[in-house]
Amino acid sequence: MRTGKTFLNKKISLEDIGLYDKMIFAFVFMFVIPMLLTLYLIFLAPRLIDNKDSLLTHIRIIIVWMTACGLLGYLFIRRTIKTLVAIIKQAEELSLGSNGQRIDVAWNDELKALARSFNKIKSDLETKIKELQYSRSLTRELFQRMGHAMTSSQKMEALLNIIVHGMRKVLETQSTFIALYDNDNKLYLKAYAGSQKDLRGNMMLSDVKGAIGRTILNLGPIIIKKNPADKAEQGEDIIHYETNIVCVPILVKDKLKGVLGATDKAGIQNVDKEDIFLLENVASQIAICVENMELSKDIEETYYNTLVMLARIVEARDPYSAGHLERVSSYVEMVAEKLDIDDETKKILTGGALLHDLGKVGIEDTILKKEGVLTPQEYEMMKQHSIIGENILKPLRSMSKLSSVVRHHHEMYDGTGYPNGLKGEEIPLAARILTVADIYDAITTDRPYRKAMSREEAIKTLISYAGNKLDPKLVEIFTNVI
Repeated sequence: MRTGKTFLNKKISLEDIGLYDKMIFAFVFMFVIPMLLTLYLIFLAPRLIDNKDSLLTHIRIIIVWMTACGLLGYLFIRRTIKTLVAIIKQAEELSLGSNGQRIDVAWNDELKALARSFNKIKSDLETKIKELQYSRSLTRELFQRMGHAMTSSQKMEALLNIIVHGMRKVLETQSTFIALYDNDNKLYLKAYAGSQKDLRGNMMLSDVKGAIGRTILNLGPIIIKKNPADKAEQGEDIIHYETNIVCVPILVKDKLKGVLGATDKAGIQNVDKEDIFLLENVASQIAICVENMELSKDIEETYYNTLVMLARIVEARDPYSAGHLERVSSYVEMVAEKLDIDDETKKILTGGALLHDLGKVGIEDTILKKEGVLTPQEYEMMKQHSIIGENILKPLRSMSKLSSVVRHHHEMYDGTGYPNGLKGEEIPLAARILTVADIYDAITTDRPYRKAMSREEAIKTLISYAGNKLDPKLVEIFTNVI
């Protein structure tokens, strides 16, 4: 229905007039005009009482006009009500979780504006639902990865890196970080995901202020919105932020273990309650992980110390090997310092030196204490001690590298060693270093069947083994530091 009239040289369409005006039109068509026609008929009837044909003609014309006016008014009202019903129906469908369809209204009136507003709300709601679903999927993925990392053999650093990168993605922040206390109660930045190039894992945080410091003092969530006019707040945090920062404590049995934080949440000036809730949940998971790691570390240290004590008991069974473990340990430490190897390899090397003969606990005393040269059969039995030692260490995954050193400390550079006949760099570096130190201490110690070599003689022997039994580079380093 797009009939129009010209009013003051402007064409007015019925679709463009307001809902109030449409109701006036409907009222005029359905009540005013029929009322006027009825009054007209009432006043006209006495004059046409003698002319029945003319009266009937007028009555018919008036009935046609009244019907037409009623029909037009009905169409106006019907179209309006139909649009309202459509909006109500869509609202009901939306409340029940159905997406429904867009509402299209031809008339440019208040219903058009209402439908447009409803469509916008519906579109915004659909966008928010999609964002929420995406956020939930990211959160689910984050917790799945955390769970997998916590139950696997991954180290704490790997788990924390998974968390900060996942949290940065879920919260849509510029950066996310985790700081933890060590055994000496010093706070270290353990994991960071963001754009600050000067930050790295395991960086000590000294004189902590700002949001991190407040979190430590309050033991609760802290949100700071940076005010550029507040010069005192600038530069307090080692973690820089432009607009806002939020930190939550990592607590283990009400004891502060560290801080989890995020900076510059995208799109808003302050982090909302849902973000705080998520951060606190992740912090609680980190706390559980830290507690488990500490417990696991205590168990491992106890197990390791027990094994070292057992190795010393084994050493005590053979009076000729007294002090062998400590001497070999000091030799490998000197070589390690010269090689400038990392702390983890040094730890493995020192542990290997103390535990390399642990497997002799499974060798009979008649073989261990035999004063003469071993028979081929006895020698084969003695060779099993490296495998026995490895099997003792295997139960703890953290000692897998250490068990490898114990297994291979009798491998020779030319492949003539045991138990696997590895050669060259197939042999782990720590095992190659240990082999040099072990042989040196063996030939400089008295045995029932021979006297100990002097330092000079032992060095000449090692040099003669270089390139065949022993790694030539390690022999050179060893003979220079011994």
